[in-house]
Amino acid sequence: MTAQRPSLATQVSRAVLWNALFAPLRLLTEVIATLVKLNQLSQAGFGLLALVRGASNLFGTALDLGIARALPKYIPETERAGGMRAARRLFLMVATIQLAILLVIAVGLALAHRQIEAYLQGLLGGEVTVEAAARAELSQFVAEFHWLIIAAIVILLGLGALYDLLMAVLSSFFRQKAWNSIALAAGLLPQVLVVVAILALPDRWDILGVLVAMVVAPAIAVALAGWQVWRLQAGIAHESGSSVWTDVRDGLRDLRQALPNGFVRYAAVSYLMTATDFIASFEFVNFFNSDIRDVSLLAAGALLVRMALSYLYTPLVGVQVPLFTRVRQGEGGTTNGAYQSLVRLQLLLMIPGGVGLILLAAPGLLVISPQYLDAAPIVWVLTPCLFSESILTTAHNALMVNERLRVVIAARLIALLTVVALAWWLPLQFGLIGMALTFGLARVAAGLWVTVAGMRLLGLRWPGRFTLRVSAATAVMGVVVTGLRAFIVLPAGTVDLMSRLGIALQLVMLAGIGALVFLLTLRLLGGLDPADRAHVLKWRLPLQGVIRRLL
Repeated sequence: MTAQRPSLATQVSRAVLWNALFAPLRLLTEVIATLVKLNQLSQAGFGLLALVRGASNLFGTALDLGIARALPKYIPETERAGGMRAARRLFLMVATIQLAILLVIAVGLALAHRQIEAYLQGLLGGEVTVEAAARAELSQFVAEFHWLIIAAIVILLGLGALYDLLMAVLSSFFRQKAWNSIALAAGLLPQVLVVVAILALPDRWDILGVLVAMVVAPAIAVALAGWQVWRLQAGIAHESGSSVWTDVRDGLRDLRQALPNGFVRYAAVSYLMTATDFIASFEFVNFFNSDIRDVSLLAAGALLVRMALSYLYTPLVGVQVPLFTRVRQGEGGTTNGAYQSLVRLQLLLMIPGGVGLILLAAPGLLVISPQYLDAAPIVWVLTPCLFSESILTTAHNALMVNERLRVVIAARLIALLTVVALAWWLPLQFGLIGMALTFGLARVAAGLWVTVAGMRLLGLRWPGRFTLRVSAATAVMGVVVTGLRAFIVLPAGTVDLMSRLGIALQLVMLAGIGALVFLLTLRLLGGLDPADRAHVLKWRLPLQGVIRRLL
């Protein structure tokens, strides 16, 4: 006899808690590893690794087929209807399908190895006056080890697909503690091993060491996830039945009966979401750059914006979908009330945070790595695009929970069409800035579509007055920060470590002053809405008395 499972509300609450606890640590490791890569690798080396990761995500998107997003919905349904053996059969079937696709991709990459080598050599042979020695060394590496690069991509594809499947199983049964522990390891291990490879190996072998680290880390994560899934299956009432090979053989005989009703349709919608999300990203756009330096600059600028956005979004990790779900189930509140609370919190974080990032991007990049100072304009154009998208897509989550899939599909197609339309003009007119705007504006267009649709279909209302208050307070903050920024003296020549630390200290102080000015101005303009103020004051935060006075 098995133990009774916790209620749905209890499982969701635990999931949100573990997400919120682990998110900052994952972000911290990514920041540290990115800093090491930007400072210790040449721009050509960083660009090559960005392309390898981008290629892995490109083919991983093709391999996914929307299965990873569909399994958390259909594994519990299948297990309730047919028992654990039926759930296992579903898992084995989709794993077999993905393995077959992986073999096709591997053969295709092997046959195109000469074209891949020529593409990489073309990127390295562009602007030879910049990092000429590093480019020559990397060109020799590509000539000798392009087979290893292809093998790394294929192995990453296989491990990534298996990892997603295993983690989907854990998520399906709300094993969020195990899920987040493994996700933390999967986030920590690549960063730690990459940092070790960069710092410990000679310059000639650092790229090779990073490639090995990129493969070893997910292999460990897959082993951990597999062990947890094995324990999960053992913990649920065991059913006698056929072997693994029998389940696969019977499933392949009739795929329609092996897959649950609606699985293909749901996976197709999920696949559209995954594919369009990748197409509207810097990783995809980077394949159209003609020089490795442009690849590294676009990647560096986009990663800086993404890390800042991830940090500001941390309070909302794992909150939106469970909140909309519980409201829909009648556990209290309204969809519009939940939507407005989430949007107000994001406005409070994103508007001043985005403006601060834009104002301090240039000196910030000088502190992070002087060789990436030219990436500042990319940060300037991507910050309003990606920060706006984060707020606008709150309506997307509400629509998904309420199963308005046609609207979501339309939004994804709009993003795809926007990328295609802008890609013919913006990069030609504005170079790297145009490439950044191509995928940034595509994301904004999709976000605007779902927001308008949410207002029409779900009765969502934008918190206009609060938006004006936050915008006005941010404007005052921006004027103060701009004025004080003029007192930061940036060295004209080579920037040594002590100069960078001095600039960093000044930027931290300036950011603190800006945040204080924003909060004081917001309070004078009316502050938070009463309901939001009451919620914040219930949180157990440090300096509770100071926060109470500010609010």
